[in-house]
Amino acid sequence: MSVLKKVGILLIILTGIFIFYIFYNEIFQVLGPILYNLFNEWIVWVYIGIVAYFCCGGFIYGGGYAHMKRNRVKGMLMTLLGAIMVISSISGLIIYTILTVVVTSLFLIEIKLILLVILLFASLPILLLTLEKIFDTSTFFRDVWRQRKEYYKLTYTVEEKGKLIYIHIHKNNSNISHVFEAAAILKIQEAFNKIKKSSNASIALYIKSSLLTFITEIIRNFTSWPRTKNRIYRRIVKLKIGRNVCVSQWTRLDPLFPELIEFEEGSGVGVGCQLLTHNFMNKDPLSIYIGPIKFEKNARVGAYSTILPGVTIGEGAIVGAGSVVVDDIPPYCIAYGVPAQVVKKIEENEN
Repeated sequence: MSVLKKVGILLIILTGIFIFYIFYNEIFQVLGPILYNLFNEWIVWVYIGIVAYFCCGGFIYGGGYAHMKRNRVKGMLMTLLGAIMVISSISGLIIYTILTVVVTSLFLIEIKLILLVILLFASLPILLLTLEKIFDTSTFFRDVWRQRKEYYKLTYTVEEKGKLIYIHIHKNNSNISHVFEAAAILKIQEAFNKIKKSSNASIALYIKSSLLTFITEIIRNFTSWPRTKNRIYRRIVKLKIGRNVCVSQWTRLDPLFPELIEFEEGSGVGVGCQLLTHNFMNKDPLSIYIGPIKFEKNARVGAYSTILPGVTIGEGAIVGAGSVVVDDIPPYCIAYGVPAQVVKKIEENEN
């Protein structure tokens, strides 16, 4: 933001404060009864309105999801608008409830203080997360709207190299220069959908990533029992997880393509591992490559290791803590290092 814009915003705020100060009594006489009714007489109707707003956001989100198959940009804009409405309704519910406790005349001051402390401790983390997601999603919404014409100029080619799939975006006289721009993200999603040949992947990458990150951040930090965590990962994140798998706390899943990660029976990763199924860090700023990660039966990876796209950890293999795995690890081997190297072959029946 330029200095001129900042000065302009500051002047508008100061002017508003000055006007409020001069006409304080008149403004209070007008707004006072409205505020009183809002937090006392109209409480039920306000909550009904918030629920209705939430439902409208859900319908718009679903309509955008369906429309994306015919027109990706328009469907994406509808989906983002619906997501903003759903998330903002949660924030509005929390803020209104807190203000109601403060302003209402229905409770004694002692009860207000107790309820206020409980509400602040219980809702502040959720409120901060939802406000961040509103800002995050609305920013992407604006970028998609600005680049909607650029999207139709872009084309792409797909190149397969072993387990890795490279997607190269071609500018074609557009102003897009990097994969981190909204039009390029939409084009990558279009290419990925055709590769997968799945209608279930029609939500654009960014919003899917945003919503899944919201869920996985809670799971990876607070859910400790592996079976609970695995059930949520399997049903919501669409991870392929076998029996007796341990995905330890603070393990970060790939935010764009978590469904390309597979854990076979008895496998697991230690605390704080990073599992990456895509990579933007290429010489060409308009290319990306994608590859699955697979942990075969009883494969184990030590804490704070990083697994790159296209890697398979073989059956019974062990990867030492803090390793960076860039190539497949054969079955029944011990490997560690940056990059990870095999240092020992072990027998299947060896402890």
